[in-house]
Amino acid sequence: MTTDEKKALRTKIDAWFDANKQAMLRDLSALIDVESVRGEAQPGMPYGPGPAAALDKAQEILKNAGFSPVNHDHHVVTADLSDAEPVLGILTHVDTVGTGDGWSTDPHIAVTRDGKIYGRGAIDNKGPTVAAVYALRAARELVPSLTKGCRLILGSAEETGHEDLAYYRQKSEIPPNVFTPDAQYPVVNVEKGRYSVTFSASWQENDALPRIIKINGGTTQNVVPNIAEAYLEGLPFPYIQALCVVMSAKTGARIWAVEFRNGLRIRAVGKGAHAMHPETGVNAQSALLSVLRELPLPQGGCRKAIKALAKLFPFGDTSGTALGVAMEDETSGPLTLNFGVLTLDNTGVTAGFDCRTPETATSETLDAVAEQALADAGFTITDVSKTAHHHTPADMPFVQTLLNVYEDYTGDKGECLVMGGQTYVHDIDGGVAFGPAFPGVNNRLHAANEFIGIDELLLSAKMYTQVIIDMCS
Repeated sequence: MTTDEKKALRTKIDAWFDANKQAMLRDLSALIDVESVRGEAQPGMPYGPGPAAALDKAQEILKNAGFSPVNHDHHVVTADLSDAEPVLGILTHVDTVGTGDGWSTDPHIAVTRDGKIYGRGAIDNKGPTVAAVYALRAARELVPSLTKGCRLILGSAEETGHEDLAYYRQKSEIPPNVFTPDAQYPVVNVEKGRYSVTFSASWQENDALPRIIKINGGTTQNVVPNIAEAYLEGLPFPYIQALCVVMSAKTGARIWAVEFRNGLRIRAVGKGAHAMHPETGVNAQSALLSVLRELPLPQGGCRKAIKALAKLFPFGDTSGTALGVAMEDETSGPLTLNFGVLTLDNTGVTAGFDCRTPETATSETLDAVAEQALADAGFTITDVSKTAHHHTPADMPFVQTLLNVYEDYTGDKGECLVMGGQTYVHDIDGGVAFGPAFPGVNNRLHAANEFIGIDELLLSAKMYTQVIIDMCS
């Protein structure tokens, strides 16, 4: 395609989306209005009524756009550009995470304000879903002579394990070139592996004072815990209060003590973050352990466990250095570690951590080292979850097409990125993520007041249109 032909096509794409902007925003609002958090399975609804209803709404939007969508038993819905064999696949999803607190509007009613659309799923992933639907329609109408096919695949369990896509792949092939608009621009071509471990220790109950009655830390390995509490007996309040002041200054977490029943309660408040970026959070349970490790506890299982946990997962160590697993490589950067789970009572402790691992991580350099360190500290591993590293070479023609489109439409340099999270394409050879988040924009993914900018939504839809045309010509 010559430079003049590219300019002419770009003008047509811009005009098409100007004409269809309001319809696109209307469809996105309707999709956001469907609450689609996973629930209990029901007949014909493998992930509950919410995700099934969102698939139905997406299917309706596709039909209204002139496509003939196929509902695969309410796991996924697919739609094809044409009868031609698909050479391009676009994977999106219509399920969402829960709403949580802190919203300034109803998260299940789309609100347009200041050039943005607010609502749960606006950026993840209902906005990109509608953008992809309209891109498919724009490509078909603007260049009816396309000779190759594109398939849009809309899932409904991306947030909870990808069983939907696994179901689809049992019966259908994934196109040879695939992107998911479920990460960042320009292109994410490397997704780190994941290594998550739950471990425990137990001991005989001991009523000797002073003692820790219980600890409540984080409950999810892939989230930096923002609150942690410990309940104590047999220690003077002024001593604990002074220790909290010292450790607050050292860690940056807010740590304080209050008298509680016959003892004390220590609370640590940090800052939550996703496990793929633990360094951006403030780990409350590690901060709490920095206080507890200083206590004059009697010899026994509880004291040993507290000392070991504080040594293996010290505050601020998000690289796994103390555990002995710190590593990095040129392709995917450093290993990150989040100490995310901790509960303790009079007879034992359960804890867990989550690592996002580089390409260089192996069973010998990671698993064996971590497991030995835990065993030496007296812990027993009760569960291990592991997924492999994903890497699509940046020099692949498909990746270069995406980068070129990004540069042409934004004027910014296209480059490949590394991500600690894992998308639909994590185990798909050649798959990458392409948008929807633009550099420097915090769309409040998985948080209160999630939004997508209307201009960003339209720009994404235009770029997806161009990719479809370039790949299917």
